[in-house]
Amino acid sequence: MSNHDTKRLAMAQALRSAFRAEILEETPTSEEISQMLVDNGEDPDAVARQYQNLVAEKIRAAKKERMLGFRRQSTTSAGFALRGAAPTKSAPLPDIDVMRSRIKALSTTPEFDNSSLAIAYRNGTKQSDSDISSLYQDLLDLGVIKDDPEI
Repeated sequence: MSNHDTKRLAMAQALRSAFRAEILEETPTSEEISQMLVDNGEDPDAVARQYQNLVAEKIRAAKKERMLGFRRQSTTSAGFALRGAAPTKSAPLPDIDVMRSRIKALSTTPEFDNSSLAIAYRNGTKQSDSDISSLYQDLLDLGVIKDDPEI
């Protein structure tokens, strides 16, 4: 290493140390931040909860987007492609009893045995009509159940 390079390295290290010290000096402590909030008439705990909720919402949104991206690019073990699957919400839904029976029949197929398609509330018998309808629509959108009566 040349003398010039050594000087440049020493200057860079001195600058880094100065920046670090300045940042540490100017960064308020937790107690100072709490006192600033109280002085401004704000509740520090409420502000903390607000930021916790904001961060939690951002994390949920990121996880949802990641899952949607995964669904668009994946193929399930049952062999149906999710890539490019278009929602079928325009088609009218069958009667609630028909939806229940088709979901129950689906859960007994080899591709979706009871271990991979779990229906809560005792095999779907105690789910509300809106829960069944929502589940049925989701399965249609994913291409698991087709619009025709055959599963």
